[in-house]
Amino acid sequence: MASDSLLLTTTEDQYNDVTVGTIKCTAPIPFGGQGEWLFLPATKKFDLSRGSEQKMVFDCDEDKRNHTGFMIDPGTSVLIVVDMQNYFIHPIYRDHAAGIAAIEPILKVIERSRSEGIQIAWLNWGITEHDMKTMAPAVQRGFSNTLGWHVGLGAQLPEGQGRCLFKRTWNADLYEPFQAVAQPGDLFFDKTRMSGLWSTEEPLHEYLRASGKQTLLFAGVNTDQCLFGTMSDAYSYGWDCVLLDDCTGTMTGRGAQELTEYQVSTNMGFVTSSRAFCEAQIVRTFNYYTHMEPRMCKLCDQIINDFLPSLTLSVTWPKEHAKLGNTIKPKYLQKQPAISLHDETAHDGLATTPDLRYIVTLTDPDAPSRDNPEWSEMCHWIAANISISQKTFSILPLPEFGLTGHDSAKYGSLDDVVEYKPPGPPPKTGKHRYVFLVFAPKNGTTEPLHLRAPKDRKHWGTGKERGGVRDWAEENQLVPVAANFIYSKNKKQ
Repeated sequence: MASDSLLLTTTEDQYNDVTVGTIKCTAPIPFGGQGEWLFLPATKKFDLSRGSEQKMVFDCDEDKRNHTGFMIDPGTSVLIVVDMQNYFIHPIYRDHAAGIAAIEPILKVIERSRSEGIQIAWLNWGITEHDMKTMAPAVQRGFSNTLGWHVGLGAQLPEGQGRCLFKRTWNADLYEPFQAVAQPGDLFFDKTRMSGLWSTEEPLHEYLRASGKQTLLFAGVNTDQCLFGTMSDAYSYGWDCVLLDDCTGTMTGRGAQELTEYQVSTNMGFVTSSRAFCEAQIVRTFNYYTHMEPRMCKLCDQIINDFLPSLTLSVTWPKEHAKLGNTIKPKYLQKQPAISLHDETAHDGLATTPDLRYIVTLTDPDAPSRDNPEWSEMCHWIAANISISQKTFSILPLPEFGLTGHDSAKYGSLDDVVEYKPPGPPPKTGKHRYVFLVFAPKNGTTEPLHLRAPKDRKHWGTGKERGGVRDWAEENQLVPVAANFIYSKNKKQ
């Protein structure tokens, strides 16, 4: 699993009797058990998409948030707009300057959400007579003096406004700018507490569980009350929480907005803005394990410990390129291929750690044949000094996977540890599997690596059958970060 690929090296310096520890790592760092997040050290971003091939990537101020951003799956996300109702926003009830200021940013976020297929959900107070009879005293007290004239929940408001926050009354309706943009496909949920998720029987709670939605984007009022109450329960029940700061507002004062943002960004989720939301890039990534054949997944277990790729590897020959299991004739594999690494989460094409260098290997687990692997594994290539490509590209759909020679690393730019030996499967040995693996130093060093070459190509110099790249990588303190593979066979079968 992912934790198997997490290898940390801790270094400590003593200064004035204070121990300062730093952790460097190159493999993705998992958080959580099932449905985990990944922190990607190369870009300092959190991946909340859980392997989705479409990601919406948000940039953040690293100095302010201690990371450079995060990414979500739009298909499993919901924009929840809280309490943008007449009773809370309309000027006849109160001067909610922060709520009014949030209207325009929310409208922009709604428009972008619709374009990306993010579900819109309106979460509003909407009580009934039954709710009044079963409501806790503290909930009722919170509204008893809201307007200074002892109007509580359910009280009759003047001039046809209806009972206070009762369902289907004018005061409980959406404020006019939001009525204008609400659409039939939107979802509307009532709540009878500050939180719309306080009980598993709440309509919003039931919908989120049934639909499999995972990431909740929050906008509305009041930030420190109904919005924070709902977020707090969402956090406790395991949903991912994102607060859109300029799409929220409160009348509380006393630093309530700032404190809520701090609590969310530090403990409960992430904070971003409407601008960052509207400028977020949609990137299409490639999930290795989704597209690998079952037998290839088994092959990976044979060659290397299970790991979660954090980079995309393109392997290109003059007339062919590797496409995760395509078959290429040996005659097209004679020249050393061009190698390109890409971090699909860095939509501007710039790596956060541009000085980090990687190692590519090529191994054959079917030497001399799959039925008789007495030479397995066979080392075909080890090359160092690979850096992440500064060019961006889409790696979907699958037939287009890979780069052209123009975009790839130039021939001869790598440092060979073991020279490239072109695949040459013997006659009548069936298809051979040729697996490319990319490694990074465990400790994340950018210093030159002193790699030991295997004593022999057979068994990667281990002297034992099935000895191979896994043994060599462990000996040289390397961790896997990317993979690709091809099939090739002799024409005489």
